Amino acid sequence: MAYDLLIKGAQICDGTGAPIYSGSLAVEDGKIAALGNISGIARRELNAHGSILAPGFVDIHTHYDAQVSWDPLFTCSSWHGITSLLMGNCGVGVAPVRPHERSTMAWDLVNVEALPHKVLMNGVSWEWESFPEYMSAVERRGIALNTCFLVPLSALRFYVLGDEAAERAATAEETAQMASLFRDAMLAGAHGFSLSLAPQHIGFQGRPLASRMVSREELAALCRVMRELDRGIIEILPSRGANATASDNGFELLVFLAEQSNRPVTFLAILDLPGTSFKAHEDTIERLKPLLAHGLKILPQVTPRPIQQYYTLREPFIFAALDSWKGVFNRTAEEQAKLFRSADFRQSFKNELKEHVNKAVFRGRWDRVHIVRAEKEENKRFLNCSIAQVAEVLKKDPEDAILDLALSENLELGITLSVINVNKDVVHRILQLPNTLVGLSDAGAHVAQHCDAGMPSYLLSEWVRERNALSLEEGVRRLTSEPASFLSLTGKGSLKPGNDADLVVFDPQRIRPLPPEWRHDLPGGQARLIERSEGIEYTIVNGHVLFEGDEYQGGMPGQVLRSSRIA
Repeated sequence: MAYDLLIKGAQICDGTGAPIYSGSLAVEDGKIAALGNISGIARRELNAHGSILAPGFVDIHTHYDAQVSWDPLFTCSSWHGITSLLMGNCGVGVAPVRPHERSTMAWDLVNVEALPHKVLMNGVSWEWESFPEYMSAVERRGIALNTCFLVPLSALRFYVLGDEAAERAATAEETAQMASLFRDAMLAGAHGFSLSLAPQHIGFQGRPLASRMVSREELAALCRVMRELDRGIIEILPSRGANATASDNGFELLVFLAEQSNRPVTFLAILDLPGTSFKAHEDTIERLKPLLAHGLKILPQVTPRPIQQYYTLREPFIFAALDSWKGVFNRTAEEQAKLFRSADFRQSFKNELKEHVNKAVFRGRWDRVHIVRAEKEENKRFLNCSIAQVAEVLKKDPEDAILDLALSENLELGITLSVINVNKDVVHRILQLPNTLVGLSDAGAHVAQHCDAGMPSYLLSEWVRERNALSLEEGVRRLTSEPASFLSLTGKGSLKPGNDADLVVFDPQRIRPLPPEWRHDLPGGQARLIERSEGIEYTIVNGHVLFEGDEYQGGMPGQVLRSSRIA
């Protein structure tokens, strides 16, 4: 038989966790036609030379909603073996939206996902109003990877309530309108909805993100749509307690969403943070066990990576959860500088950190906030020093030290925060927790702060090869069949005849993410951090060879995965 594609000499890791075996794989019409010992010829043959052949990786937490307009190749995810992804997470996105409200809604993406407003307004095609129109526009323009969509609740609420979405709950009439729009989106193929209740997630000029004002009645109405249609998932960042795990109210809301929708719920996240005890994470898993036993599928996300973010005080997302900083966002540099010089502002900042230190993402750990960029000679002595060290040298409070240095650098002082998953021993234990999903890559977001799109490469290098925390079979399973099953993606996530030919070939001894680098390739030439990979030999989407090594081979073989296709 003549196949379209034949991959020979591979070590096949099928995504289910089953032992690796030697064999070949044949592709016909974008599907896996045969596995094992295969006789026959093909229009194209690839020799894997003993490398691992696995299902393409699935990323359940991305933010490419805007970027897909100017980058249908989904870089950097496509450089790391990702073949399918879910976007629209954390309650923010680019649809639905009325033409005259695009600029205001874009500030949600600025403040939550750290995407430049000018890039959004100039780079997004904005050829839609409704969510179904948005999905169709993405499909019409062509995409390299398979894509699922969540309806972002902040965008949906803003569409119905306007500016008041950041101030109040919806009326019964508005709730019915939201449910109707959500039903239209689900019938068009959306995969559910997302929301954030996190205090650090703010909208235009520091107002609460619209999803933070949602009522139980609104959520129940959306959940009823999902229950009736029996499809989709819910993604949520709930309120957190002192241990940075879901608070009691947040946990109760997770149960409410799962019960009302009868659909899977995933929440963010189990992380190693300052002041967080591992026992709190174990307790969370224990609280979930009886719910899972009774059919309520509620799974937290975990990430294998340490997260280090880059900031300036022009876009001070490090302080977004603090009430004293609400008036700083989306202001001119002159307005911000005036605030930073104000004695009242500084005192409010200090008081809030003293009284509510756990509200801040860095938990008041000035020893983990480091200076990495300074242009003035007198400030360069502080490069790579922590703010705690700088404050000691200058004999100032840390709050005054960072504000004074930032003002002297015209607010372009570059700082990094290393606060999440710093302790690898704790991360090792987190990855061993049952009933979790590997996620939170945030690919497509925070483009000038960090790049974690290389999560698969990192997991397979750091936690499989270097630390032996996971077997290769288990590492691949967690990147493939596990997320595909959670999303109910039929034909994805495992290698068997009839499944879609989404494949990745990689060298297990070489795979790794390369160091991040700056690239000026955003619309208007603005810069972002990118992360290439090493050791990935082929990435194949629906039978089409998309990448050979790190070289793009052309074509847009990805599909919009509409929920009407799922089981």
